[in-house]
Amino acid sequence: MSNPTEKAQNSLPLIKKEHRNKVLITLFVLTALAGAGYWAVVSATGNSAPPVALALRLAYIAVLYMPVPLYTLLISRYVLSVPVPFRALLSLKQITAKKYALVAGLFLAWVVLMVGSVVILGWLWPETFGHLATTNGHLVHNLEKLIGMSVDASTMNLPLMPLVMLPLGIVGALMAGLTVNAIFAMMEEILWRGYLAQAFHKKYAMIGVLWGLWHIPLIALGYNYGAANALPGLVLFVGFCVVMSLVLGFVVERTRSVWLAAVLHGTFNGFSYIMPLLVVGGSSLLASSVVGVVSLVVWLVVFLGCYISTTFIPATDQCAKDVKAKIS
Repeated sequence: MSNPTEKAQNSLPLIKKEHRNKVLITLFVLTALAGAGYWAVVSATGNSAPPVALALRLAYIAVLYMPVPLYTLLISRYVLSVPVPFRALLSLKQITAKKYALVAGLFLAWVVLMVGSVVILGWLWPETFGHLATTNGHLVHNLEKLIGMSVDASTMNLPLMPLVMLPLGIVGALMAGLTVNAIFAMMEEILWRGYLAQAFHKKYAMIGVLWGLWHIPLIALGYNYGAANALPGLVLFVGFCVVMSLVLGFVVERTRSVWLAAVLHGTFNGFSYIMPLLVVGGSSLLASSVVGVVSLVVWLVVFLGCYISTTFIPATDQCAKDVKAKIS
């Protein structure tokens, strides 16, 4: 546990309500503009070749939509003169190997439980949840579904078996989460688990609702779940963001670092295309997506495990020490 001195040194200044409201209004305006821009990109690329359309849409999201939280704070600070503690939010002082091990452990726990859940659910109800790919034919089929066009498998350097991609995906996600993905994820985390966490007194569940609603323009246009699942996808994604915000908030509280929340966020994003490639059949609302129902439940289990381990077990240990002290 962090001592009081450490917490005092790393606490952020209090954020006034009027400053918070200006930030939220700026966020709303920029989100509306970015959402309108994404709608324009989707409309303009409707008749383009699927890979081209996908690339343009993802590029727009990466450059102009996902960094909106960072753009919000920059405009609030340098245009609206709202105090934003960038130095404290971007501090790297609290990052240590031990704290990163917590982040990596959370991600690996999710992977193990997620894959295990897909295996069990796929065995019990394959038509509903799908099943893990067992042949390269499954892999090629999922790839074609993902990019929206047929591919020539004979020209591809396919693995000996699809499940080889699982450990490769885990290693790749961990590496990406420590590098480029952490930077992109920090463009979101600096607002959600950084500035707004302080402004709303660390009410991470409420921040998760805002975070999920912020994705409305993307989900409504088919992002993550497809256009056919836009409405249930929106409800599901808000729920997913609430759970994920609790996990990321736990990381911030335990490590005193917004960067490490960004590392976990970026690592998770780095693994996001592995499950759609490896899960055959089923719905993106359930198991074939990392933001489906199964993933939501798994992250909730991980969070509850963290909560129990840090709330009840230390108290039990301290009680045992007190009893032992009295006996001696």
